[in-house]
Amino acid sequence: MDFSPVLLDTVVIVGKNEESARRDRRSVAAFRPRRVEVFASGEKALSFLLANRADVVLLDSPLEDMDGLQFLRVVRRDLRLKDVPVVMVTAASQRDKVLDAIAVGCAGYILRPYSEETFAKHVLRACQVERVTEIERQQIEDAREMVAMGNFDDAIEAFEEIISEQNMAQKYYDMGCRCLVRQKYGQAIIAFKKAIKINDLFAEAYKGLADAYKGKGELEPFKRYMQKAAEIHAQFNRMEETKELFIEILKYDATTPNPFNSLGVKLRKSGDLAGALHAYGQALSLTPEDENIHFNMSKAYYFMGDTGRAKDCVEKALSYNAGFDEGRKLYRKLFGREYPRPPEPSAPGAAGRTVHAMRDL
Repeated sequence: MDFSPVLLDTVVIVGKNEESARRDRRSVAAFRPRRVEVFASGEKALSFLLANRADVVLLDSPLEDMDGLQFLRVVRRDLRLKDVPVVMVTAASQRDKVLDAIAVGCAGYILRPYSEETFAKHVLRACQVERVTEIERQQIEDAREMVAMGNFDDAIEAFEEIISEQNMAQKYYDMGCRCLVRQKYGQAIIAFKKAIKINDLFAEAYKGLADAYKGKGELEPFKRYMQKAAEIHAQFNRMEETKELFIEILKYDATTPNPFNSLGVKLRKSGDLAGALHAYGQALSLTPEDENIHFNMSKAYYFMGDTGRAKDCVEKALSYNAGFDEGRKLYRKLFGREYPRPPEPSAPGAAGRTVHAMRDL
């Protein structure tokens, strides 16, 4: 089978088992890579990836110094490595292991022992998924150049053309969920990866739209599209990008909602309480003294049946704003008594503090 059209300049193989690594090296030779690097240590592999471009990573488990999933989590959290496809090549066939790898963000999952055809198919798919938005990315670059040249109206038209297909991300996500139910894990991985790639693209397009409107001096659409970009990054747990956009919006609107809190509210209302709590935790990294977020966490814990943590969180909310009516109602429900009223006038800063979140009512 000839894979010459698929250019793999550098392949990185990460795994503790020497025999498995040799097998993977023989298999990947069909793609005619110029360079193949093999690491038993996750730390050494990460150091190489941060200093060198790789076309694909073939990851086994365990490694000398960590588990394969731990390595994958580190790679996915590093923005410099987010576009590197990582294919799990492992003997771990348990359903939970496969699902964990999909959740963390693997680009393929190959079970040992494998056939050459199966190996080639999964590696090929993983590389192709990473290139799924190449045309749109070129459109993004062209539109950014228009912004830099001051052609704001043309740039806005170009960015709007890109985001007009945003429902495609949801379609791929839904497709991935259906594949999981049918245990079609390979197809689920492809669908989820496409959804993530497309959503990343839309975040860039919304940021571009914001920049174009800012260039025109139109601050309302600038803030609106910056918020949309921040919410997309929050959905995929991109803390640094979300924080950067949130801070930029705050320069123009001190009352803008915390994007992680907005995500938590959506997740809580959809029934994903664990996901909501994770989002609220991220929200506190941006605005740790926001009573609304502590209140929302209290409600989530309450619905989970954890009244102890629910009490702790609502007390924390009221410690920042004792006159917070919704918090006082929840406190009364949890403790069976009133929270002490603040002295008149209200404690300094409570009434006038900026609100960066939405309450989960």
